[in-house]
Amino acid sequence: MTANNYSTPLSALDAVVLDTETTGLDARVARIVQIGAIRIHGTKLDEKDCFETLVKPGVPIPPATTAVHGISDADVADAPVFGDIEEKLRGFIGQSILIGHTLSFDLAMLEREHRLADLPWRSPRMLDVRWLARVASPTLAHYDLDGLCAWLGIEVKGRHTALGDAVATAQVFAALIPLLRQRGIRTLAEAEA
Repeated sequence: MTANNYSTPLSALDAVVLDTETTGLDARVARIVQIGAIRIHGTKLDEKDCFETLVKPGVPIPPATTAVHGISDADVADAPVFGDIEEKLRGFIGQSILIGHTLSFDLAMLEREHRLADLPWRSPRMLDVRWLARVASPTLAHYDLDGLCAWLGIEVKGRHTALGDAVATAQVFAALIPLLRQRGIRTLAEAEA
């Protein structure tokens, strides 16, 4: 893996695409139940270089949430708690740029889990495909992950699983790179701006 700097072209960016599944959508009270991440090198996904784990949240998973992602209390009963997987997750991410869809939610969840486990938190450099898609195509009707995948012709496998959504997000990012280039967004610095 090469070091990313501000002038790194998006087509050569080494990054980790991350997604979480949680007990709910309020980052102030929700807990993580699953984390999925995949390494991407520019437009190439490394499907063999993945991180995926269930996480025991320490609180009941509401039935309405289980109906969305399919993860129940029984599924996480023997899963590790966040504090037990944090070092492995941190090692997988390393100094990589994080990419995600509506990534601020996932980062808020990770920050909360770090705080609850009494672990230090460092906010990573990141790119959000939702915002990049708004730049690439400002007139789209929907910027949710399903809408972006439909627009770009990406078949989603494992929707509402952390790794499935991370893979779909990685494919969206790769498909956005040439569209962003047409809008003058070629480098990491230009995408961050």
